[in-house]
Amino acid sequence: MCSILSTRLLNICISSFCKLQRLDKAEAVIIDGIRLGVLPNVVTYNALVDAYCRFVGIEAAYAVVRRMQVAGITPNVITYNSLLAGASRQCQLSLSLDIFEEMLNLGISPDLWSYNTLMHCFFKLGKPDEAYRVFQDIILNNLSPDRTSFNTLLNGLCRNGYTDNALMLYRNLKRHGCELELITYNILIDGLCKAGRLKAARWILKELENSVAGAFAKRGMLKEANDCMEAMLKSGISPDNVCYNTLMNLYCKEGKFEAAYKLLDTMEDEGFECDNYTHAILIDGLCKAGNVEEAQRHMKLISSTGSITNLPAFNSLLDGVYKAGHAEFAMKLFKLSKMKDEFTYSSMVHNLCKERKFRSASKLLLSCLKNGMNILKSAERAVIRGFRGSGFRRGARELQSKIRMVKFLR
Repeated sequence: MCSILSTRLLNICISSFCKLQRLDKAEAVIIDGIRLGVLPNVVTYNALVDAYCRFVGIEAAYAVVRRMQVAGITPNVITYNSLLAGASRQCQLSLSLDIFEEMLNLGISPDLWSYNTLMHCFFKLGKPDEAYRVFQDIILNNLSPDRTSFNTLLNGLCRNGYTDNALMLYRNLKRHGCELELITYNILIDGLCKAGRLKAARWILKELENSVAGAFAKRGMLKEANDCMEAMLKSGISPDNVCYNTLMNLYCKEGKFEAAYKLLDTMEDEGFECDNYTHAILIDGLCKAGNVEEAQRHMKLISSTGSITNLPAFNSLLDGVYKAGHAEFAMKLFKLSKMKDEFTYSSMVHNLCKERKFRSASKLLLSCLKNGMNILKSAERAVIRGFRGSGFRRGARELQSKIRMVKFLR
């Protein structure tokens, strides 16, 4: 234990001297450590290799590698990644390839950092095709590209004039739900501006601003979200639906309905058309706050303006009215409404089950299926479990049989 702790302390001292560019002191610490019986390990030498690559040169770093081997310490992937990074910084492509090949010959498997460094080197030297082949090698070697991989690829594509490819990659990343860093947006905006594509750059900037405002809203930082949106409007950038809806959802969750209505006014003043979910979020929030009457008034308002097909808003109202204790009125709304989907039926079935009205729930479930619509599996399970839990196992079996028959006949 004493030896392990001593080696750790040795490595901490050496790492500190290396960061301060005092390599002479780092070397002296190694000598003193050996005299005291504290032997350096691969971590010790890796710190030295990295420092020599950064502050002296590749040859000096290679000398450290040779000392490692003489001492019986085998270099690892971190050792060679430092050498690769040093060669890449000096744009020595031939040396980078030699280092990469040496790794393979020694049986050291390159990791993601190795490939990212080599890809960056190819891009720096204006060889985008070779760089892209390195990116493909990442996939072929069963490694998962990280943010650095994608940022390196985006930056390289922009620097070499392939902005269309960079935009395509960006859209694919967004489509797959990847969380992008600020540096990713900066790379694209810088590359597009340098290519004279100011309209596309402005579009990316708008996406960035919306992402920042949405992130503030999701974290409950209302002041920062509002400040961000005000800055966007002053600069001529309009928030998108997602941004507005995220902020609306946060206001409603916190019961700040005055602010929510002001947000609707802001959207209208800016010529921004609310989508169905904007109203649905507000109605759902009002219902959960127990303000069912205000929710109904808002539903009537949007219906009078032509938004009669707003099913998400109607479903939120129906569920909220029922849960507020107005079961009969909710059923009346349900029967009168011509707009119903699987969520409308499922909501009513769940609410009926909560009141232990399993036979009514089963009739509603079957009518939904007979009308050619599906119903959520969770609603089916709620009714069947309800029958069984109440001791009506026969009723559960009959319902399951009828469900199978209806689905078969469809």
